[in-house]
Order: sequence, then structure tokens, then C-alpha cells
Amino acid sequence: MSRRTWQRLMGSLALLSCGCSQDADRLARVFHKTAAKFDGVTERLRDKLHNGWGAVQGSVSETRLDNRVALRLRWDSDMAGADVQVRLARPGVVELTGAVADLTQRRRAVELASTTAGVESVLDRLHVEADADKP
Repeated sequence: MSRRTWQRLMGSLALLSCGCSQDADRLARVFHKTAAKFDGVTERLRDKLHNGWGAVQGSVSETRLDNRVALRLRWDSDMAGADVQVRLARPGVVELTGAVADLTQRRRAVELASTTAGVESVLDRLHVEADADKP
């Protein structure tokens, strides 16, 4: 390669390298803006997916005791239509409040709560709606 060609090549590389840093900066800004917009668009979907998957997959050790009891009550077919809230009264003790349709549902709620891993005691504060209808 001749000296003249070598000088042209080096000069061209020097000019290209000056413009490359600007292009790299522009590309980085475009990438960051695109990533931010993508995060904004997919945030709700990611939250739904994360929350749904966590509820189904949540391990016993990672999920709070009151949440585990609430999930069992929500997924049990015998508890359909019941409005039961679960609160952690103190470690190992859950409190059930709300309304159930009948005594069978009340017993089932207490049974599900008391057989949940980690529950030592259940405070039953449920009221039976059928009792409220009686004079």
C-alpha cells in the first residue's frame, strides 16, 4: 500500500471516528427514549402478569399468612358468594370478618383458615346473612 493511500485511509478513519461518537450518543438517546416508551406501554400488562402469577405461584414462605388464607377462601367453590375479609391479628392468628350465606359456609371458612399452613388460631367474626333475615 502506498504512503498516500495509507494517509488517506488514516485521515478517513479519523474523520469517521469523530462522527461516530456523536452517532453513538444519538443512538443511545434514541434507545433510552424507545425503552422508556416501551416500559410505559407495557407497565400495566407487566403488573397484571406479575400479580396474577404471584397469586397463583406464591410460595408458602413468601406469601403473608392472611393472603394465603384469603386465596384459599377465594378459590374454594363452597365459598362462592361469600364476602369474607382476612386480617392478621397477630403472628399465627387470623381474623375472619364479613358475611357468609349460611352456617355451612361459615364452618367451611373457619376450616379453610385453620388448615392453612402457619395458622395457629382463627378468630371467627363472621355473620351469617340468613340469620339477619330472621325476625
